[in-house]
Amino acid sequence: MKQGLKIAALATVLLVAIGSFAFFLASAQINTTSANNELTTNPQISQFLQNHPRAAALGKFLNHATLDDVTGTVISESNGKLILSTDSGQIRVLLPKTWSYNDEQLTRTELVDSDFAQAGQTVTFKVLDGQWMLTGFNINIMIAYEAVNSANTHAFAVLPFNIEATI
Repeated sequence: MKQGLKIAALATVLLVAIGSFAFFLASAQINTTSANNELTTNPQISQFLQNHPRAAALGKFLNHATLDDVTGTVISESNGKLILSTDSGQIRVLLPKTWSYNDEQLTRTELVDSDFAQAGQTVTFKVLDGQWMLTGFNINIMIAYEAVNSANTHAFAVLPFNIEATI
C-alpha cells in the first residue's frame, strides 16, 4: 500500500508540474513586432507573472534561450554548477538535480564523481543557452539537459519535459 501511495503522489506532483508549465507556455504569446521579442500575454497571465516572479523569469529565459553544445574539461561541481575549462576560458553550466546514466538515476554530484565525468575528463553538454547583452557586460546562463563523455556515453537530465531541436 505504501508503494502505491508513493507512486500516486509522484504522479500527482509530476502532473501538476507539467500542467503548470504547459499552461504557462500555452498562455504566453511571442510578440514578433517587438524589437526585443519580449514575452507578452493576456491580462490574466500578466497578473500571474507579476505575482510569480519565478514564472516570469522562466518565460524570459525561454524567450532568449537557444540550443547549444559546450565542450570542456571538468574542473569541479559545486552547488549545482559544473565548472568547465574550455578553449575560451572557464564557464559554469547549471546541472539539474537528477540524471539518467547507465539505466540508473544519479544526482548531479554522483554523476560528476562517477566514471562518467570526473575532474580532468572532457565532456560535451547540450545546453539551453540564454544570453543577455547589457550595457558594459553580458550575462550567459546555460542549463544542461544531455551530456556525452569521451567514451561517447550519454547521460540525460531528468526533467518534467523533453527538449528537442527542431530544424
